[in-house]
Amino acid sequence: MHTPTVFDSNILDTFKELQLSDEKLHHLKNVLRIKDMDEIKISNGKGKIYFGNLEGNVVSLKSNQEFERKNDIDVFISFIQDKDRLRFIVEKLTELSVSSISFGPTDHSQKIKVDLDKFNMWSISAVEQSGNAFKPDIFISNNLDFEKFNHGLDITGKHIKENNSMKNIAIGPEGGWSNSEKDKFKYLSNIGDFTLRTETASILGVSLLM
Repeated sequence: MHTPTVFDSNILDTFKELQLSDEKLHHLKNVLRIKDMDEIKISNGKGKIYFGNLEGNVVSLKSNQEFERKNDIDVFISFIQDKDRLRFIVEKLTELSVSSISFGPTDHSQKIKVDLDKFNMWSISAVEQSGNAFKPDIFISNNLDFEKFNHGLDITGKHIKENNSMKNIAIGPEGGWSNSEKDKFKYLSNIGDFTLRTETASILGVSLLM
């Protein structure tokens, strides 16, 4: 039987039990059909999973396990308007355990209204669905920091395997980087012979760096 995971960033090793919110409890009991004394996992999103059993509206904690992040990958993604595609990106990069996801404008990007709380909600949902010990930090940037994200993905660059030690990658808009943006990157890498959609490029780029 699949053991459900609940996200709580405030849980501590000293806790003997964790009280669940009404929303979490409703989801466990009415959607997942979890009963009293069934096993529950709690992820703090920082590399630790706690194990316990549901007792009423609390999880009685028994033990915990610490995990090590295998790859520290930070990703910048140019704004796109489609909320469903943005959610897909956040969820999949969360499942891949990237360290951080930054969203921001670029010369050829679309203008959007952003809601950081919603982005974090999508990421938490992915943590709970996948049972991941890690949740990425999510940032909304006013511009692209070329000092931090000095590795841009572009069809004109070398294959990413030749630059795979550079873990801070920037994924541009589907219209491509402007020439001035390309000049600011220290490295340009390609991940295929054809232009990829933003969500495809983000998943493939991260996967090739892992």
